[in-house]
Amino acid sequence: MAEKEVLLKPGQQIKPSISAEEVCTLVNRFFNLTVNSMKELNSYDDRSYYITVEDNANLPYRDDVCSHGYIFKIINSLDSKNQGFINAQTDMMLFLGRNGISCPRPIRNVQGNYTALVTLSESDDENCVRMLSYIPGTILYDVEYTKELFYQVGQLTAKIDTALMNFENSDIKIDRIWNLSAVPKLSEFLYAVIDEDRRVLVENVIENFVKNVVPQYGKLIHGAIHGDMNEQNILVKADTEGQYHVCGIIDFGDIHYNYYIFELAISCMYMMIECKNMDVLDAPGHVLAGYCSIRDIPPDEFTLLKSLISGRFAQSLILGAYSYLQNPDPYVLTTSKRGWEVLRKLWLCPQNELYERWNRIIDSYLINNNH
Repeated sequence: MAEKEVLLKPGQQIKPSISAEEVCTLVNRFFNLTVNSMKELNSYDDRSYYITVEDNANLPYRDDVCSHGYIFKIINSLDSKNQGFINAQTDMMLFLGRNGISCPRPIRNVQGNYTALVTLSESDDENCVRMLSYIPGTILYDVEYTKELFYQVGQLTAKIDTALMNFENSDIKIDRIWNLSAVPKLSEFLYAVIDEDRRVLVENVIENFVKNVVPQYGKLIHGAIHGDMNEQNILVKADTEGQYHVCGIIDFGDIHYNYYIFELAISCMYMMIECKNMDVLDAPGHVLAGYCSIRDIPPDEFTLLKSLISGRFAQSLILGAYSYLQNPDPYVLTTSKRGWEVLRKLWLCPQNELYERWNRIIDSYLINNNH
């Protein structure tokens, strides 16, 4: 795949620096709205705020009004240089919304555009600002994990993949450090992993990825993907009986053109991190079962899953350690709290044993659904 390169370089500072007062000023300047309340949300490289406003009547376009509030985003200086990529995020959210996937809806500003470039008072760089509708719900990270939720995560992943097979935008064909295909480039950031045993572990994962995954690229089904189906980006809602169900997806900052099996591996990996009420190695089995209920996984791609899931673990752990060196925000170490021990357990489990485990779980759903 021909890609543009927009890679983070070691030592590069890209996260915006902005005061709460300036956020309120920008919201008023571009959307004619007065902020009533504001809460900063977790983000690796951007700044994101959940805001409520005093009066929606002044919003430039009445059909953009969201009664639940809005997400105001200041995009990092690296991604802000690629306006085509930002526009592609807008297009994908609108596209998925039209295809029945619950996700944020971009809001038009006073100029009739979905984005604007600004120079923040504490920076010389230009940053892209945008606003999105707020989707009510709870992030998956904040509720107790169940096999039913994992199954639904797999279904959501498959529904998104199936829809995006009909989505085309050349501006997402970019090479970024968070693309799973960038795992071989992680070697440049290994210095951020101080512990020697951990560094050896992720070095082995990277070497395996280069040896066993990269040569298979030409055989894999590819297209547009969300790229970050994690526990912080998947929304759930409780029904009248208090049971949670997956209801939507947020954060389109990592969309790109890649392989669909990568999307599935990313989903599996993030479901493992905080999995505490079942064997952590079983979590992917339930995700895979949900995915298979919507879309088949080609057998040759299935065999790559251990390498791919391990690669995403290494990516998140290495870049989390690196990001913390640059900006000591505890959020960037979310994966590392349990990620290292989970990766080690996954890595040490023989592949045939792992796949037998997952196939038993997939088959158990097929048996139950046939009765």
